[in-house]
Amino acid sequence: MAKSLLFLAALCLATVANSQCMNPTPRPEIRSLSPEDRGRFFRALNQLRSNGELDRLSRLHVDNADFIHGHPVFLAFHRVFVNDFASALNKVDPGVPVPYWDWSLDASNPISSDLFTNDYLGGNGRGDQGCVQNGPFANWQMSVDSPHCLSRKFNQGDSIAPFWPPEALLSMQKTCTQYGALSSGIENGCHGAVHLGISGDMSTMFAPNDPFFFLHHGMVDKLWYDWQLMEPNTRFQQYDNSNYKDGQVSSDDNVPGYPGMRVRDALDPRNGLCYIYVDSGSRAATKRLMQEIDRQTTGKNAGGPTPMQPAGPSQPASSPPMSSSAAGPDARSASPFSTRPQNTDIAAAALASGNGSPSAESTSQLNDITSQVSRLSGNDDSRASASASLHNQQINFLQNTLLNSMAGGRNLDLANAFHGHRHRFVRRLINAVAPRGYTDEKALGSSDILTGLVGGLLGKDGLVGHLLQGLGHVVEVLPQGLGETLKAVGGIAEGVTNDVFDILKLPKVDMSKVPEAERRIPYVAALPNWWYEHNNLNATYAAQLHAQVHDMIDGYNSIPGYVSPAVAHYVAKKYGNAQ
Repeated sequence: MAKSLLFLAALCLATVANSQCMNPTPRPEIRSLSPEDRGRFFRALNQLRSNGELDRLSRLHVDNADFIHGHPVFLAFHRVFVNDFASALNKVDPGVPVPYWDWSLDASNPISSDLFTNDYLGGNGRGDQGCVQNGPFANWQMSVDSPHCLSRKFNQGDSIAPFWPPEALLSMQKTCTQYGALSSGIENGCHGAVHLGISGDMSTMFAPNDPFFFLHHGMVDKLWYDWQLMEPNTRFQQYDNSNYKDGQVSSDDNVPGYPGMRVRDALDPRNGLCYIYVDSGSRAATKRLMQEIDRQTTGKNAGGPTPMQPAGPSQPASSPPMSSSAAGPDARSASPFSTRPQNTDIAAAALASGNGSPSAESTSQLNDITSQVSRLSGNDDSRASASASLHNQQINFLQNTLLNSMAGGRNLDLANAFHGHRHRFVRRLINAVAPRGYTDEKALGSSDILTGLVGGLLGKDGLVGHLLQGLGHVVEVLPQGLGETLKAVGGIAEGVTNDVFDILKLPKVDMSKVPEAERRIPYVAALPNWWYEHNNLNATYAAQLHAQVHDMIDGYNSIPGYVSPAVAHYVAKKYGNAQ
């Protein structure tokens, strides 16, 4: 009987997903709800616990845990799952609002969030079992995975470690060019910090016992939705396995736990699932800050990368600026695979010095190219221990070979380079950039090699495109070297900071009176290895993301006058009424 009901529910979801939606339902940030609507939402949640729907959802999550974590379907499943929750709420109270929690606003000091008060979801658990004893879900008794009280055990005792700040989230969205890259970045990065920050039930596969789960995954879904809106003509149809170990995936694949529901049915929530998200102000405030940083950086380095781009070389004065394939005003500013140097510009830069010695510009250009090549060396778990050594050997060889080929106008003897190095990567690279019919005696000029690198390696039909499906973690998730770029920014004017407070609808705070420690964006805590193992994730990859976020945080903290939206939210709450 239960299986029949589940099947019928899935068919209903699929039917809704395939229908056209005339008026998508807005999903607001929970703090924007009136006290009356908030109370209505909590009452509906209590009814889901009483009627067994919350148990059903938790059991469904547990039963499909191995299929929905560490796989490309992660975002798609949880979109359908949160919508299933929304449908259950509307059955007990038609029209009840279904909010999300923008935890990036609370990133600097999560424990100070209103959400952990009695007026919202209650706070930390008490006693050995961590039983929740305050708020609207106090003394809840759960059935899944076994009888127990609803539990929370904050990961720093009575406090919670910082979350990813809004700057890191927007950087990830701007950098990712493919669905799988975004999904893996969220799953290996910001997603786990919230689960483990609250912990208790939230650190288990029966995390849906805690209503925080649905508010959190509403935010995760919004991150995907906002990324889709950046290039709506393509991203609402995009689904791939980039940065995952899975074989080929298709949008025709079924969503685990929902027979008859295909991934494609979940790709565009504006139709079918029929909802949209209302921004909390955090994203808009972050974009305002990024516009100012971009303005300053562009002014200092005309034609060069913006702070939202991977760190790269400055352009030679004689070369036109790099082109970008990003579409739309809100498109991701740059990525190694969408912003590419022009072939002729690279060759010209490489031969820029008249005496045959590589110029600073050409060396910098080559550093940029070879850093992109470096992402093809192994990040897979099976090769993790040897990855750094192999990476250095491969890149040093490639760089030195190319630079030496320019000295004195000599041609590059590709055959000697091939026979002198045994790496499979080198053979693969040479086969990609050299003409099909070359022999051991064939020598190519440096212009040929450099042009071949750009076209054969980074071009639309180049080596990178063919290797993406077979290599792990080669698609960029966060911009490289952003911290160093940010350190060159002169400062943020008070008017821009005031704009941030205005966008967030916060009382303005005299930041000169706020202690320095509270003005800074705090580091994000590393997560334990068991979390990655439990969720089929890659701890090495997660550590790389963690290091990049810290580099980014250092960069923003180095900018005079910079106030993160998360910091603004925290200090306005603490000092806004006192000044």
